[in-house]
Amino acid sequence: MAIGLGGYQQQKKRRVFFSFHYKDIMRVNNVRKSDEFSRSSSDAGRSIEGYYDASLWESRKLEGDEGLKRLIRDGVKSTSAVCVLVGSETWHRRWVRYEIARSVIDGRGLLAVHINSIKHHVRLTPDERGDNPCRYLGVAVADNGKYYLCERFHQNGIWSWRWYQDYTQPIDLPAYCRAAPKSGEPVRLSEMTREYDWGQNGFKNIGGWIDMAAADAGK
Repeated sequence: MAIGLGGYQQQKKRRVFFSFHYKDIMRVNNVRKSDEFSRSSSDAGRSIEGYYDASLWESRKLEGDEGLKRLIRDGVKSTSAVCVLVGSETWHRRWVRYEIARSVIDGRGLLAVHINSIKHHVRLTPDERGDNPCRYLGVAVADNGKYYLCERFHQNGIWSWRWYQDYTQPIDLPAYCRAAPKSGEPVRLSEMTREYDWGQNGFKNIGGWIDMAAADAGK
């Protein structure tokens, strides 16, 4: 369910890592030009990470998976929160999932913002909302009593959970996790984090949304 600000007053300007599918770049650009980020880049805390030009991204692809992972790690580590900009196909993108995973691994805030309501010169009408990628990653407890990331996958017509394959080390429970997972019962990240739609006056509110996510993570 989408959650509004509910009277919350933004406390800090945060550094944010935007996670998105490049197919949505036109709508992502609308977010980047919003009130929160359109002011002087010298304003403390307004910097955006996770927004790489195509040449940088392609160069890391040539280095293979580890090159992409390193690029994402370096971007997330200097931020307070990862903001997933959700389009129609974002939910099943491998590297979006890894960016979400890094937010948990590195103890950053996490939030999802649906952007299919944004119109631009190519898409003059809104599209149906895409699924929240945070529904497909979760936290579970293993037999050794430690917590690990897990992911939903589809095989032979059945949805199941498996241990997350792009990061296999134990993790600390996120500060925003209100109840520890029980044995055999993964908890989706979407159940722990906030979800919004850009149509909720995102142009003005996204700074507060990001601030709340960072605060939820203890940042």
